[in-house]
Amino acid sequence: MSNPSVVIFVTHSSDCLTTQRLQVGATPPNGRRWRTFMIKENIERLLKSRFSRDTVWLIGAQAVLMISGFGVNLIIGKIQGADALGVFSQALAFYTILSTFFALGLNNTITKKIAEGKRSTEETQSILTSNLIITACFSGLFSFIVSTIAMKRPDFFSSPELAAVVHIPMLALPFFNINKNFGAYFSGLRLQKRFAQQRILRWIIIILFVCGSVFTQRPAEHTLWCFLAAEVTVFLLNLFQLRGRVNLKISTDTIVDNLKFGMKTYVAELISVLNASLDVILIGYFLTNAETGIYSFIVYFAKTLYIFPGIMMQNFSPIVSKTWASGKLDELKSRMYSIRRINRRVVSMQLIALLIGYPIVTLFIKQEFNNTFSLFVMSVAGAYIFSLISWSGSMLIMTNKLNENIARTLLIILLSASCTLGLTYVFGLTGSCIAYSVNGMVAFLATRQFIQSSLKLSVT
Repeated sequence: MSNPSVVIFVTHSSDCLTTQRLQVGATPPNGRRWRTFMIKENIERLLKSRFSRDTVWLIGAQAVLMISGFGVNLIIGKIQGADALGVFSQALAFYTILSTFFALGLNNTITKKIAEGKRSTEETQSILTSNLIITACFSGLFSFIVSTIAMKRPDFFSSPELAAVVHIPMLALPFFNINKNFGAYFSGLRLQKRFAQQRILRWIIIILFVCGSVFTQRPAEHTLWCFLAAEVTVFLLNLFQLRGRVNLKISTDTIVDNLKFGMKTYVAELISVLNASLDVILIGYFLTNAETGIYSFIVYFAKTLYIFPGIMMQNFSPIVSKTWASGKLDELKSRMYSIRRINRRVVSMQLIALLIGYPIVTLFIKQEFNNTFSLFVMSVAGAYIFSLISWSGSMLIMTNKLNENIARTLLIILLSASCTLGLTYVFGLTGSCIAYSVNGMVAFLATRQFIQSSLKLSVT
């Protein structure tokens, strides 16, 4: 029997017919109160989706990352100047590249194997523990080697200032790689809330440490200790949260199997990170520390266009792995269409905000950063083009097209490195910014083509 106190009616939208239920005497389907009611209903319906809730958490984490990263660049640039920012950015680039180099791709092993959902709890614990042990050993050993090289052969680096401080982030690197494995475990289980909380904590500690160092007038290199403080704290939190899931009973077969898959993704991931961070290291051999600092400041803003696509990729990767493995291509295409549409709207609005905000920000920092708006426009143009599809960057890995992904990323980095070296050598700082834009366009074309030819799926 129907409820006499409820009125059922249908509303029409461009996508579907929606049935709504209202108590008798409630505001009819029109007017301000009705619009408010509909907005509330849509938000509640949206948050019932696990994908949507996870995305909200990841957006929050990326917002903290963006604000903290902006704060770090602004504070160091404003108070310590472009020279200090240049050294900090180059040390960070080495830290980012070497962390991937020493990780052996094992974090991808965790995400891929656990996301498939075919293993017992004991097996997933063995996968996690094996990776943690291997990561700790390799990262610790090679971080020590790099620090030794920096002290014995400082001429290897682009400047004596960089060689004198590069050992500081190397102390944090083993903890960072271990935390990457914990994060991959959360991601594979689709516990994106935990993954997001880990990222939020990391960047809150980094920005607070940098602020404390700068405002207490500590030496410029002291700011680099922020990474060790952040990673040790995150490591202790992860160890506490997953203390029941670390099983010290591991097998040699598990270690070998993890390394085999990890090494298949290792080259592609390393090349991808090189493509994202190598430019700062390369231009450091042609530009002064101050010019490198200005370039890093400009490119930081341009790279914020990749934040939202990165959120989509983080949340989308386990879905790609599962739907592709189970042959649910229609579901995969539907998800891709939704992500593509949302991503295009968000990055377009962000581009407008950046074009308005950048010249305002540069009014409040040191004079050397002024009159760089034209360089910023050059850089952000290519970044915007690639940001339209960069959410698809992990699709080839998650669908086991590992050789194709290696070929894609290798092509991108070879063209990008050549472009960066050539244009920087000829045109200096201006050439570096032009190269950054061209590299974004190259990445767009290569990614679209490889996914189209390998998976028969369109990302545009």
